[in-house]
Amino acid sequence: MTVEPRIREQDLVGAWACHRWHITYADGRVTEPFGADATGLLIYAADGRMSATIMAAGRMPFAAANPREATLAERAGAFDGFFSYAGRWRLVDGKVLHEVEVALNPGLVGSRQWRDADLIDDRLVLSVEEGAGATERRHELEWRRAQARSPSARRASAQRSRS
Repeated sequence: MTVEPRIREQDLVGAWACHRWHITYADGRVTEPFGADATGLLIYAADGRMSATIMAAGRMPFAAANPREATLAERAGAFDGFFSYAGRWRLVDGKVLHEVEVALNPGLVGSRQWRDADLIDDRLVLSVEEGAGATERRHELEWRRAQARSPSARRASAQRSRS
């Protein structure tokens, strides 16, 4: 008897919008690293490439138009409110493996990020536990399948940005 995997790679392919990221600590405390209004995009391509990006809502633009002229405090604030990495992905025994090739945080480059994965209708929940004992915490990221815009909506958006 063959057991059908609960998630297949083709189930994940496409774009997912961040709905919620929360961390639950061993003492029961719950935090949202980028706040309740965080936004993000997770893309799983059929060719095995992936990209994950999340940002805090209300990030302040730099005072100068050129980001190279931003102050150290502005740069630190931008870094603290943004998370991103990309690389290769695949499913292994119902878990998603992200092999990080590029990342905002240089410490993630070359790492393997394992995520438990649950797919419920149009919701994808990726989670991971880290630490042990009093420092144990569980990250849970809920993604919703991103809605595609129609070709006419894309054209209208492009025309607005040119005017």
